[in-house]
Amino acid sequence: MNDTKQALSSPLFEALAEISFTSVMVTRAKGERGGSTIVFVNDQFSHLTGYASEEVVGETPGIMQGPKTDRDVLDRLDDDMANDRVFHGKTVNYKKGGSPFEIEWKVKRAVDIDGVAYYIAVQRETA
Repeated sequence: MNDTKQALSSPLFEALAEISFTSVMVTRAKGERGGSTIVFVNDQFSHLTGYASEEVVGETPGIMQGPKTDRDVLDRLDDDMANDRVFHGKTVNYKKGGSPFEIEWKVKRAVDIDGVAYYIAVQRETA
């Protein structure tokens, strides 16, 4: 079992993701220039977005972005991640069926495994 799968299947992480009231997403950095791919989402993510885990693992979080997604907020997210700061922001994302929803989320660099950064994001829909 590789270190990533081992970390995501640890009893502590599994319990946290399972009981969370919010959506949890773990992404793996693609390279030094930013971007990431989804490696894990919990059931609350699927409930929030309409996407099953199998549909998004391997995709980028950009799968949920669209015309009303605030580019300035995404730029701030990139800057916070590049400078190892916790990000907190709000924007409009899109559910699987295309309907927009306002999202508030936090993202933190969680761990480096074999020289690759992993990030944890918690997300919730705002009214």
